[in-house]
Amino acid sequence: MSANAEFDHWYAVQKTRIIVSPRHRLETFGNTLVHYHLISELDDYPGKVRVREGRLEAHKPLVIAPDFSDVEVEGFGEEARAYIEFLRHTEEHMRILRYGYQLKSDNFSESVVTDSIRTVTDRVRREVESRGGAFSAVLQGVDDPWDVALVELWRREVERSARTNIEELQRNGRLF
Repeated sequence: MSANAEFDHWYAVQKTRIIVSPRHRLETFGNTLVHYHLISELDDYPGKVRVREGRLEAHKPLVIAPDFSDVEVEGFGEEARAYIEFLRHTEEHMRILRYGYQLKSDNFSESVVTDSIRTVTDRVRREVESRGGAFSAVLQGVDDPWDVALVELWRREVERSARTNIEELQRNGRLF
């Protein structure tokens, strides 16, 4: 890591490659366990590759609805008051999905192997694909800060899943 933590985080995000994405999107009505394999080269040891395995638990999305009924406007003009009144009458149509996640350390492991990152990545990818897990992922990233790659995986899965989650919530009458 450098002395600039913000640079390190953005660098780690830019270097994150999703090799295998989970085949299924995040669950709408329950938590999702994503089994990840994160592969990274050791910076100071050419030919050494670290493979981390673990679980990422994505919590079911929560529907957040605003409440404008108690909003008091002091010192605001009539236009602001009229807008608040409009929001009070339309708030049932305003919903936000909130996703949470947790890194699970109960199934965490890591190993260092001597080989090229390409060979290790191909081997891990083939193993994961042969098992056929619906919620398995293979990533390449930097060795430090390695956990940024997991946050990026979670962000991408939320982005990929949100539309389907919203549609399922609407079909089941849980959004509006």
